[in-house]
Order: sequence, then structure tokens, then C-alpha cells
Amino acid sequence: MKHLLIRNIKLRKWTIIIYSLLLLISPLQLIIENNSIYTKVIYSTVAMLLLFVSVLDSGHVFRLNAKLGHPMAYDFFGSLPVSKRDMLNANYVTMIIFTLVGAAILSLFNIPNSNVAASEVKFNLTLPYSYIAINFFAIPIAFKRYVEQKTDYISYLMYLLVMLIIIPIVAVLLALAAVSIFKVQITILDYVEPAFNYGFLALSIVFLVMNYWIQYKKLFKK
Repeated sequence: MKHLLIRNIKLRKWTIIIYSLLLLISPLQLIIENNSIYTKVIYSTVAMLLLFVSVLDSGHVFRLNAKLGHPMAYDFFGSLPVSKRDMLNANYVTMIIFTLVGAAILSLFNIPNSNVAASEVKFNLTLPYSYIAINFFAIPIAFKRYVEQKTDYISYLMYLLVMLIIIPIVAVLLALAAVSIFKVQITILDYVEPAFNYGFLALSIVFLVMNYWIQYKKLFKK
């Protein structure tokens, strides 16, 4: 398992470099005031970098799979004298570590939340919770064999589109429908937003654990 972890980490070296840079510059926001054209340009550049990282690394297991060689990775590594249990554990550990480290680094910055609104209903998709949830959902939705083999019909772009845009929009529409049908006060939706964010995160953890248990049990089936 140790060698598999090292393999996975080496494949994410550019992510590690970007995370390290963000970690190094994070204290600067506490000592540099945003009151000149130069600092505004710097802040805007960092904000764009953070947006890029938060979107690109949502579902980062797709990127690891691409570096492993797409569908051929499982066939190759499965033919080596490598324990399938170690493959499963190494890939899960890699995914969880990079997700939590990425979320922690993103939380060091004052990143505006993503807003999805319709009429008087407005949801804030809160970082880093949404970042963690989207990454945790990636394995049970798109990867079924030791996180080495991706479901063919699920693409990285489609996954991001559904998770970052379609699901929040559907949540807003459902909230609007509930307000209209049950004639409730619009203020009650103040409680829906945290329920959506924390509920989404909790559900992703449940799905991740269940998927790990299912895959682990399959290892012992003859």
C-alpha cells in the first residue's frame, strides 16, 4: 500500500505545488490591505486561482484516474502482484487526504460562496463543505473498482456540471415549489440553506462509506 500511495502522490505533484503556494501566500491577506490598484490586482489574481482550483479539483479523483491511464489502469495494475485491498485502501486514502487538505487550504481564504437564486429564494453553496461533498460523491457515482476504473458514460465535465450547477438549481426550484404548494412563509427557507449544505455533505459521507464497504466485501467473494 505504501508504494501505491507514493505513486498516487507523485501523480498529483502539480496539485501539491499549487496547494503549497496557496498555503504560503495565505498569511499575506492578513497583513496587506486591499486599498491600492496593485493589491487589488493581486487579490483578483489570487481569487481567480482559488476559483480555478476549487472547480478543477472538485471530483479530483477523475484527474488521478486520467493520469493512471483511464480504463487501462485497472487492467494493468490488476495484472501486477498487488493486493486489490491495498489498491482500494491506497486510492481511498489518497482521495480523502487531498480532499481534506484542499478544503482546509481553501478555507484559509475569504472565498465568496456560490449563489444560486430564483425569485426570492437564494442558496449559498458554502465552501469548503460543498468542495468536500462533491469530491466524496465522485467515487460512489463514477468509480466502482478500487477507484481505478471509471464508469464509461460519466465524464468529468458532466459530473462537474451536475454537481455545481444542476443540483443547486433543482434544489432552488424544489424550494420554490414547496413555498407555492404549502403556502409557507418565505423566511422558513433560511433553514433550508444550512440543511442543504450540511445534508449534502452528510449524504456524501454516507455514500462514500457504503461504497467502500461494498467494494471491500467484494474482495472476499469467490
